[in-house]
Amino acid sequence: MKRLLSRYLSLLLAACMLVSLSGCWNYTEVDDMSIVAGVALDKNKADNNIQLTVEMVDTQGGLQQNQTGFKMLSLTGDTIFSIVRNMISVTGRKLFWSHAKVIIVSEELAREGLVKVIDWYSRDTETRADVYIFVSNEKNAREVLELNSTTKTIMSFELAQMMKDEPFTSTAPVVEIWDFIDKLETPGKNAIAPLINVSEVNGQKNERVNGTAIFVKDRMVGKLDGEETKYTLFAKNDVKGGVLTVDNERGIPTYSLEILSSRTKVKPVWAGGKLQIQISTLTHTGLDEVMSTVDLTGKESIKAIEDRASADLQEHILAVISKLQREYQSDIFGFGKAVHDAMPHDWHRLEERWPQEFKELDVKVTSKVVIQSTAKSSRTIKLGD
Repeated sequence: MKRLLSRYLSLLLAACMLVSLSGCWNYTEVDDMSIVAGVALDKNKADNNIQLTVEMVDTQGGLQQNQTGFKMLSLTGDTIFSIVRNMISVTGRKLFWSHAKVIIVSEELAREGLVKVIDWYSRDTETRADVYIFVSNEKNAREVLELNSTTKTIMSFELAQMMKDEPFTSTAPVVEIWDFIDKLETPGKNAIAPLINVSEVNGQKNERVNGTAIFVKDRMVGKLDGEETKYTLFAKNDVKGGVLTVDNERGIPTYSLEILSSRTKVKPVWAGGKLQIQISTLTHTGLDEVMSTVDLTGKESIKAIEDRASADLQEHILAVISKLQREYQSDIFGFGKAVHDAMPHDWHRLEERWPQEFKELDVKVTSKVVIQSTAKSSRTIKLGD
């Protein structure tokens, strides 16, 4: 009898524990939250402080119509945290940050320095470190988020998807806020961020991510366009895909090579008493377009196309490195980090004057492009008589 009573008491205790453990201790109703999708940061010139624009998921009107809507809210203040807290008095709800995807910063703020506007975002326990960061090419960063009124979509979520697909084009770097901060803190490496702007085609406005914002410490100092960005990514070993356009023997763009894979090696050496950076790239491609009827087994052979593609890639990589050395003195390639890793004793001597050393650095580039496939056809289209 005692054993049976003990068994019943055990079952009763277990049942009580199940009831007490059900649900989440910090569970919050969706209606009590304002879910943040993304933010834009601008300079508020009127009061010389910051304007924060938040794109929020509308969990009321939109969801009842079987689609997600959005709301926008802008406030100004002296610090990001004070603005975020003051938004509660406007929305009547606490902002929920764990679903935020993007942070867009105006060029004006970027040129003044980003530490003051991204520290809270990286420090707060409710925000995520994998949010994508952009610099706006428009007058104000909020103009990009405001495209949601035209596209009828949550712009922040759309931008996040664009960055997931960006490796197919390689015209802008993919940078999350943790990576941006890591570059700020890494000796011998400067940060970059993708540029975003509003483009208009046939009267329709859309967002476009193209190009790179260049930083020295936390201040933006210049820009690269989309084409220059592609060759920058080659030098940084960050190319995952994209297209290389190759001229024919008369200098006319004729061939399109799809980048299947690419690997870049960076090696610092001493040559003639001078520090030299040796870069070698190996890129495997597929021949996906031939705008000609010339036979590929003749003078315009696969080998000839590979040679021209290799020479062209080598020239463009060297050109963009020279531009960064000459105009911005910003080591976004991480050459200093390579010296630090391979030659720690030399780096200790060079670190303090690295911007000047980078400017005068001797860089050698060797590129090889391999066409490993010709898609569905190994010949060109032949015209009938």
